Amino acid sequence: MVGTRKLLAIGLDGATFDTLLPLVERGHMPNLAALMERGSWGRLASTIPPFTAAAWSTFITGRNPGQHGVLSFRDKRDRFHYDLQGTGFVDARRYDLTIWDILSTAGKRVGIVNVPMTYPAHSVNGYMVTGMLTPPHVAQFTYPPELAEALGSDYVIDLDFIRDEDSFRICGFPPKTEMMAQIRHMLSVRARTCSRLMQEQPTDFFMVVFTSTDRVQHFFWDDLANMIARPSPNGTADAIERQIAEYFEELDERIGQLTELASPSATVLVISDHGFGPAPTHRFYMNIWLEQLGLLQRRGRASFLDLEYWRVMLGRNRHLKALLRRLMPQAAQDKAKQVAESTSGGIIDWSRSRAYFVPLYFHVGGVEINLAGARHEGIVEPGRDYELLRDRIIHQATQLQDPRNGKLIVELAARREELYQGPHVESFPDVILVLDPDYICSASLAGSSLIEFHAPMRSGEHRQDGIFIAAGPSIAQRGELSNLRLLDVPPTILYSMDLPVPSFFDGQVLKEAFDPAYLSAHPVQSQEWPSIPRAAEQAEQAGFSEAEQAEIEGRLRGLGYLD
Repeated sequence: MVGTRKLLAIGLDGATFDTLLPLVERGHMPNLAALMERGSWGRLASTIPPFTAAAWSTFITGRNPGQHGVLSFRDKRDRFHYDLQGTGFVDARRYDLTIWDILSTAGKRVGIVNVPMTYPAHSVNGYMVTGMLTPPHVAQFTYPPELAEALGSDYVIDLDFIRDEDSFRICGFPPKTEMMAQIRHMLSVRARTCSRLMQEQPTDFFMVVFTSTDRVQHFFWDDLANMIARPSPNGTADAIERQIAEYFEELDERIGQLTELASPSATVLVISDHGFGPAPTHRFYMNIWLEQLGLLQRRGRASFLDLEYWRVMLGRNRHLKALLRRLMPQAAQDKAKQVAESTSGGIIDWSRSRAYFVPLYFHVGGVEINLAGARHEGIVEPGRDYELLRDRIIHQATQLQDPRNGKLIVELAARREELYQGPHVESFPDVILVLDPDYICSASLAGSSLIEFHAPMRSGEHRQDGIFIAAGPSIAQRGELSNLRLLDVPPTILYSMDLPVPSFFDGQVLKEAFDPAYLSAHPVQSQEWPSIPRAAEQAEQAGFSEAEQAEIEGRLRGLGYLD
């Protein structure tokens, strides 16, 4: 069935009520407050890990990571040969059916602006401007292609805070005032573009993601926390805190402008892909823990000039490590590690190791079993041995305590199939560990103890709970709701637009957000959806070129997502 209802979806990347509620209470965000007042809202559980790639892929497809296969920005990982980082980058060609495809097929006209993981743009019933992971200097990033030129030369997809990596290691990020100026410029240009598109090319469904919220919280979390902690909005604030307040006031003004441009009968959603909090201040050496359990073995010294062996040995001496960190610039430390690994190879003896760490995101890590037949030097037999080993790792993880204060380090330890369902689950690490967010997972074996102090590059990092706000004629004025999931937002969007929900969606319509009379008159309907030939055609196309991959890697490194 084709309805006439319209919807405006505003994504505030990384937004959290931990900061928004105090800003609303102090009057910095009256438009957001008005939406919350006339509708329903609540904390929105993200994916595990609570990370851009996994979360937005779940929103775009309506399916959990086990179905779409995305846990990180990386596209592929050669698990057989112990590739722990992965290669290439995920792009939109991997999605066989997206929410925009469903809306377009149902006759809805759509406008999509800056949603991460949407490059390359593909044909929709409307238009699309791609978002994060669009190569920085690519000429074509819109559908239809001619829309790119109409956006203007000042349109900004994302930021590059590290222009020269060697210089960054010496001087660090640009001054905060400069960074904030870039962020606010990006916000302003994006909002003006959306206002123009909504007026000149009206749609049934319009969505924009403001990634500036994520960037502000990554790089200004300490300043934002200080500002919020002040007893009153009139307390003494420095220049950066005033700029942060002005940023959120401008963001709120832009939200108000877009809401006014939407149809009076439209549903308005404000969502985020994950939340935020302070960056971890402690490093947990996962591979050292596995070594202590007898599950991972280091190789011996290959020769006197085995640089990687000596690097690890020096790193295990607390006093020498502290001295070298004081004497060697960060650039020299990074170069030493790179040279040691490239000339001497890795330090793990795979032929004697039963399990090893696989990074996922800061405080979320995986443990992979060195399975016989599935790994080049696998030694753990499938079946009973495999399951007993997973049981042991999970049990030991739940007992892990910080020896300094007795604090439990691991918040969740689970088998991969307990968290994900679908054909891609077998490509994920065998055990998933979610640490207390004050601890970052580390693969290094050059640790002087199981836990060390960690000096974060950015002051803020991702948390599990994002935001959900809904307002409109069909939305109940219920205030705060609980038990909301990002996975439930796609079916809720289709339902609010009077469309059936695809049977393959993993989430449920958030019925508690709707007016009972509307629910009664519009029962939720399910429907099978055919695959879209467009996706199959694009899957055969080449992925990113080497130059594009290098540009994307540079940008992600510049934003602090890659080491």
